Amino acid sequence: MKKQIRNGFMIAAMVASFGFYSCGDNKNKNEETTTVMDEEMNSEGQADSTEILNVEEVINVQFKETTTQAAFEHYIGVKSALVASDNTEAQKHANMLLESLKEVKAEQTLLDATKQLAEATDINKQREAFSKITNGMEVVLTGSVSSGEIYKQFCPMAFEGKGDYWYSSSSEIRNPYFGDKMLKCGRVEEVINNQATN
Repeated sequence: MKKQIRNGFMIAAMVASFGFYSCGDNKNKNEETTTVMDEEMNSEGQADSTEILNVEEVINVQFKETTTQAAFEHYIGVKSALVASDNTEAQKHANMLLESLKEVKAEQTLLDATKQLAEATDINKQREAFSKITNGMEVVLTGSVSSGEIYKQFCPMAFEGKGDYWYSSSSEIRNPYFGDKMLKCGRVEEVINNQATN
């Protein structure tokens, strides 16, 4: 009986460690496995409450057009609200984002996704709409940065392992798809600046 319990714990530990590792960056596997697992173990479960409360990003990127600047700032507001799992704040910022996107003459699919988020009260529905918004924002952001950098980030575990992207003005990971459940799950995939997309 003790042997079965011990084997059960070992299997559970192996499964958990795979989950933690799959969220990390797979570069330099041998050197970083322990670090990635430690970081993810620290971010699993209850995240530090100060990290969740201080999710508003300082936006250090400037755009060629003030309308694009406003749209990006409201996008970050939506993202930060989702990181904090605050559906009311997400709705508020989505409404402001919608107005900004109308000014930049964004595509209808992006406007529809933003309206969908603004009308949703369920945080999971909001996160689904945010995924569509992020997809549409690429057209708005590409070629519009005058200074600073935007970080395109990716979580491989979002939406049941399908993975998904979001934009940030900081290289630090604050996951909008999981919030405090997996706050730091993700990696930087691309950097967008005034030179080119790297």
